[in-house]
Amino acid sequence: MERTVLEAEMRPLQTKGALNRARQEDRIPAVLYGRGKKNLSLMVEARSLRQLLASGGGNALIDLQIKNAGKKPIRETVMIKEIQRHVIQKDKLLHVDFIRISMTDRIEVNVQLNYIGEPPGVKEGGVLQILNREVVVKCLPADIPESIAVDLSGLAIGDSVLADSIQLPEGIELITAPDEPLAQVLAPSVAEEPEAAEEAKEIEEAPEKTEPAGE
Repeated sequence: MERTVLEAEMRPLQTKGALNRARQEDRIPAVLYGRGKKNLSLMVEARSLRQLLASGGGNALIDLQIKNAGKKPIRETVMIKEIQRHVIQKDKLLHVDFIRISMTDRIEVNVQLNYIGEPPGVKEGGVLQILNREVVVKCLPADIPESIAVDLSGLAIGDSVLADSIQLPEGIELITAPDEPLAQVLAPSVAEEPEAAEEAKEIEEAPEKTEPAGE
């Protein structure tokens, strides 16, 4: 996986109002932690971070260059751990957590699934149901795949594909439960018989008979 350079700068302790003003200027507060080192409060440019995410950078390896941290900029290899977004404006980023990583230590990450092929069961009238969009794997940071292909071309009606059936690149360990279903082809719903439906409608529309009132 390619590494992306992202610039950041040290952030002093600020009030909530100051942080909101920074967000209005398209700058996002951030924090860097992990590997037993001191946590650092940072600020990053929102535009650069959005570009990174738009290019599929959920699992991107980032060379974070931190300015204002001393005589020389600090350079850390990191990944994005968590992003906070606006409740309504999902493209508006509020905060980002970076975690330090080592290129020689295996880590657990979520990897997106790429479903390929058309199930024969769908051609027969079945309904394809996707149950999981990603799986958890463990590998070296440099070996993190952008996505993992899942072949659906063998699924008939009633069949499902499980996590342990996907083909993983060498050196990648599946952490998701092997028997976790990823996708399945359901039988089509049984349509109500036209005659039965019409009969039920006639019964509902028939006028109710009432007994004559007694003298």
